[in-house]
Amino acid sequence: MVYINHDKEKQMAKNHQTENPLFKALIKRAEADLATAFASLVLHFDSPTSGESLKAMEHLLDNISSAEKRIATLNTYFNNTQI
Repeated sequence: MVYINHDKEKQMAKNHQTENPLFKALIKRAEADLATAFASLVLHFDSPTSGESLKAMEHLLDNISSAEKRIATLNTYFNNTQI
């Protein structure tokens, strides 16, 4: 089992990365994934069809959760507002 010291990793990004084009791209990609899944989920709620819809909705919910976690992780480790 590999143990990762998150405190040490957090210290690696000593500068704000919010202006870094790669940081921006990762945030925008996560936001786009979240918006796409959300819009699709709203459509499923508005016009439910069958049992397959439930599986599709669960998948979309997982996509939303994943995108939110990616955004939170980026902000936690690379948007160091304490500096």
